[in-house]
Amino acid sequence: MADEGQVVSVGSPAAAAESLVSVIVPVRNDPEGVSALLSCLEAQTLGRERFEVVIGDDGSRPDRVPRIPGTDGWVRIEPGPPRTSYAARNRAARAARGSILAFCDSDCLPQPNWLEEALAAIAEADVVAGEVTFVAPARPTVWGLLTIDMFLDQERNVRLARGVTANLVVRRQLFGELRGFDESLPSGGDYDFVQRAIERGARLRYAASAVVRHPTIEDGRRFLRKVWMTNRWSGVRHARARMPAEILGVLALVPIFGVMIARRQALRPITRLYRPRLQACGLRPRWRDHLCALTLLYFVVSYVAGLARILGRIEGSRLARAGATPTYGWQSAEADSAASGGSVI
Repeated sequence: MADEGQVVSVGSPAAAAESLVSVIVPVRNDPEGVSALLSCLEAQTLGRERFEVVIGDDGSRPDRVPRIPGTDGWVRIEPGPPRTSYAARNRAARAARGSILAFCDSDCLPQPNWLEEALAAIAEADVVAGEVTFVAPARPTVWGLLTIDMFLDQERNVRLARGVTANLVVRRQLFGELRGFDESLPSGGDYDFVQRAIERGARLRYAASAVVRHPTIEDGRRFLRKVWMTNRWSGVRHARARMPAEILGVLALVPIFGVMIARRQALRPITRLYRPRLQACGLRPRWRDHLCALTLLYFVVSYVAGLARILGRIEGSRLARAGATPTYGWQSAEADSAASGGSVI
């Protein structure tokens, strides 16, 4: 992390080298998403000479590997076997040249000033969680409404000392010191990283003006699969680290009381969806939409989430007894090199 009080002139050669941003994107079998993402990055207000794009391919099929336009090296692919998105992010970050790592997903669409605003925010922080705004159809399904209410709220995440890699900007030096993401986690590796960063004394900041857009989940099966994955691997991570069992994991099986407690903890109202997030997407659902969404939340989603957390804790406890530990993807030499670095902006 940068020494407080140390200043580098923006116009100096040292500043030009140190202020390079590396956009890190994991992908598996999504060339269309990467193409749309690159179009957004080409439109950035930050000069193209100030950033690069490094894509960590997580074992895409040969016919689904992203096609990279041009040969100037502005966009590079770091291929690897199918593991997890966090393994792909670590691999891309190791190959990156920038002193700032800007993480984004292949299904995200950054606003034109995303990188410029992110750089401004990280000048006074070590980790920046940028805003994620959902792109919803004109008439979203109830699953789409629940997506907006429940997921990717970075302002709430920062208040709870968390952040997600759909829009997360990190100083490379700090990333190296923490040895990157835990590659053994298919889900939740971003929460784990931000938690470790804060424990190390890093400064976390929310940047409302550094915006990426993300599609809603309109299909019930996909939505419940995401709920299952996030809760299962949260349970695994906590139990493997021998953290005390969360009573919410059990109470969530009680439809009314479990969800009420969980929503209070997540800074959400218990009798309706969170209107500010919906209104930010231009949506004003009717009371019947709220009622339908909350019925599914209290009597379907809560059971899926609670069961996933319980099974995850069982699996995590088994891993703990077997001596399993996190799998970090940053070499110690890289961390040592990062530790000797200087100011970044």
